Amino acid sequence: MTGIDDDCVQLRREIQRTPELAGQERRTAGLVAGQLRAAGLDVTTGVGGHGIVAVVDGGDGPVIGYRADLDAVPDEQGGAAHICGHDVHTAVGVGIARTLAQAADVRGKVVFYFQPAEESLEGARAMIADGALDRLVPDEVYALHCAPLPAGTFGTMPGTGLPGLDTGTVVTGEPERVAAAVEALSTVAYPQTPEEYERIVAALLTPGGPLETFVVAHAQAEDAGRVRVWVRAWPPERYTEVRERIRALGGAADFPAPPFPAMVCDPGLSRAAVPYLGQVMESHAMFPFNGEDFALFLERVPGAMFYLGVGPEGIPHHPGFTPDESAIGTGVAAMTRLLRARQQT
Repeated sequence: MTGIDDDCVQLRREIQRTPELAGQERRTAGLVAGQLRAAGLDVTTGVGGHGIVAVVDGGDGPVIGYRADLDAVPDEQGGAAHICGHDVHTAVGVGIARTLAQAADVRGKVVFYFQPAEESLEGARAMIADGALDRLVPDEVYALHCAPLPAGTFGTMPGTGLPGLDTGTVVTGEPERVAAAVEALSTVAYPQTPEEYERIVAALLTPGGPLETFVVAHAQAEDAGRVRVWVRAWPPERYTEVRERIRALGGAADFPAPPFPAMVCDPGLSRAAVPYLGQVMESHAMFPFNGEDFALFLERVPGAMFYLGVGPEGIPHHPGFTPDESAIGTGVAAMTRLLRARQQT
């Protein structure tokens, strides 16, 4: 483990000890900005909330972007916990930035986006609205996300990624019945054990497999006959079908906005990254239970997200989420190789 890798593990532990919810990442952002400034990057804070834009400047050449998220997840006690891996993502991002800042032959610029409020799907939009992609327009942009793959391995998602999210409400005289009927629209259940998660991973790795199309629907009955509805579906055309089926349940159904977009990774850039990542598994389907507002970056800039294997206990949003910290150094090394290679294109 290099000195930077060890520092990144310590940074991850510090962030993990002091989790901050979406929009509240002041201390986390301060830790990150301090390390980036110490490494010599040009750092701008307060972008779209507690977001950070930091630049390694190697002069003329391509502009390559890298994004990491800062916020934690609400826990069952009403607090916050890093059970989605954003602490790992942030630590890896800082490690990449520090490594590139020490390199003497960086060509072009690498722009790092440390983003708040991913869990609420607000942070990417806020940073983009605040000009994060305008000062230096990236040619490509990349990111990592923890996954329960063998520690230090990677997953690519060429032409696929993570689904969007549709939200709405139904007002009805039978809220419990409607809520149960909405949940019954799901075609796949969230895995509760590592073994069930392994079956989901196997489905992702199967071309034309059972996750080629899916619906995951949740509903919560509230006061005054109001039922809140959340739906993830793929392909996007399924949202129209699901809305119609929900309206057919009775009551007044309202979907006030289009679904939040799916995150779809560029096929060519995803596959071009493989030689720099080491051991790689290729996903052939959307992982159905999580979304990503990195989707909004990818609507503006070609790019890709990759899964970073953090071991079998690294199931995002699971209360027992425990990543293998050895994956941090692997992530730093692999993504540094990739970004340096993309600077040469």
